[in-house]
Amino acid sequence: MESHEKMYFDTFLFMDMLSGNPELAEKAEAYLRNSRGVVSSILLAELAFHVSRRKRSKANEILFYVQSLPNIEIIGVDEEIAGLAGLLRSKYRGKIQKKLTYFDCLHLATAMQSKCRKFITGDRGFREITDIEVEVY
Repeated sequence: MESHEKMYFDTFLFMDMLSGNPELAEKAEAYLRNSRGVVSSILLAELAFHVSRRKRSKANEILFYVQSLPNIEIIGVDEEIAGLAGLLRSKYRGKIQKKLTYFDCLHLATAMQSKCRKFITGDRGFREITDIEVEVY
């Protein structure tokens, strides 16, 4: 699975890594080990929220881990990404089975603006997205 092309890592990938499910964790870790990745800065907010709900003491440790990964580029949300996210939400609203949240659309927009080749997620709801190649593991 080793790839030098940029992949976008959805929050789902990190949540699967922390899930306690060895099969899902191994799949997620393989992407992190073998690919150049891009994430949005909003991933940090999502991870902090989800991890602190389960075990508050681990949240800072997880955030530090993500920020220290050498093959991960963290992209901040700017005006272009925000605008594209709104357009994507409008485009897909009511047209696909998954109800895309603003966070979902910010992730997609960040992937597109960063010229990622694939959007990597464990969320099957993204399969109907056509603006970027989606790989559901």
